[in-house]
This record gives sequence, structure tokens and C-alpha cells, in this order.
Amino acid sequence: MEANLELKAIVIGATGAVGRELVDYLLNNENYKKVTIIVRRMITRWVDLPEEKKNKLNIIEVDSLDCLSDIEQITSLLKNDTQYDVLFNALGSRTGQGKEIFYKVDYTYVVDSCSLCEKFNISHFSNCSAGNADRNSCFYYSQVKGQAEDTCLEKNVNYISIMRPGIITDRDNDSRCLESIVGCLCCCYRISSKEIALAMMVDDLDYQRSNKEANKKRIDNSNLKTLAQKGAQYL
Repeated sequence: MEANLELKAIVIGATGAVGRELVDYLLNNENYKKVTIIVRRMITRWVDLPEEKKNKLNIIEVDSLDCLSDIEQITSLLKNDTQYDVLFNALGSRTGQGKEIFYKVDYTYVVDSCSLCEKFNISHFSNCSAGNADRNSCFYYSQVKGQAEDTCLEKNVNYISIMRPGIITDRDNDSRCLESIVGCLCCCYRISSKEIALAMMVDDLDYQRSNKEANKKRIDNSNLKTLAQKGAQYL
């Protein structure tokens, strides 16, 4: 039986559909001894946690995620404890909120998160992007997602994994009409936020248990599902 890894993780975007599921998985997994989340608001599922999980979860509330670009501020928020093994980014916005907000959340904050890995020597950056991300797309959403991916992949981080899910079927906190319609029509391209979150954790555990060779890759919807199926052993 393999020994627990005693990992420390940071999660950005922890209040979203994928992020909240990811936090649950990390808190339930004995390989992670500390889970730090940087959020703008609390959610009820973190209020009455069992003592063991409460001690494991470090909640940092901020007024704005603009702080991600300020190393001194982040270092202070982390109380000078910047030695982490992985940073998960599960942020996501909608173009309907305006191009400026969308770009800030889905490009600036994503790249800033990856830059933290570079500056704090965090060896794994895991980012939840989109299956249709393409900087050359004629659609603004896909353009920005693609630009963020490309910029992050240029960073000096040992392992960067970009999750590229299809239609997310269970955004309980942020349902999107188009995703619901397309999800019903394109069943082969569907995936749940739980599957994405579990795949992100399994991908990290695979890396942390490996010889940690440098690698940068995109993981498509089909391979995310395969990772999630593999993750059944951790549930």
C-alpha cells in the first residue's frame, strides 16, 4: 500500500461548479494535507465541515482576485507559506457579463495563477479551460480561452495540464441554457463538473507519484472521462 503524499494544494475558482467539487475531492483525499482556497465569498458547504476537514481547509477571502498579480500581497495572504505542490485553476466566466469582465477572469486571472506557480516554484499548474479553446477562432469566448492556454504553456512550470472539457451538464450554481440544449443533443461530448474535478485531482496524483518529468499537455474530453473513471479508487 502506497504511503500518503502529504500534498498542499491551492485552488482558484473554488466557488464555481468545478471548483467546489474539486475542493470536496481534495478534502476527502488523504494525500492532501492542506487545501488553500482564495475566494471572494464563502459558500454554505464549507461552514459546518467536520473538524478534520475544517483543519485541512484554509480559506482566504479577498475583495478581488486582482491580488493574484501582486506577489507581496499573495505572500502575505499565505502567511509566507508559499511551498505548495499544485495550483488548480477552475475559474470561468461568461461573455454575457461583458468582454472586459470575461477577459479579466478567463485570461488575466488564469495567467496570473500560472505565474504564481512560476514565482513560488509550484511544480504543477492545472487549468480547466474549454474544449473549443482556439486563439484563432472567430468566437470571442474561444479566442480568449485559447490565448490563455497558449500563454500559460509558455510559463516555466514543470508540469502544466490544460483540461479541455466538452459541454458541462451539471452547473447547479450557474446553469447555462445553451449548454443544457447542446448537452441533450451531443451526448458523446458531455461531461459533469464532478468528472472534471475528479480528473483534475487524479491527473495531479499521477504526476506527484511519478518521477515528475517536465511536461505540458492538453487533456481532451475523452481523456478527462478516462481519468475520472480511474478516480473511482479514491472515492
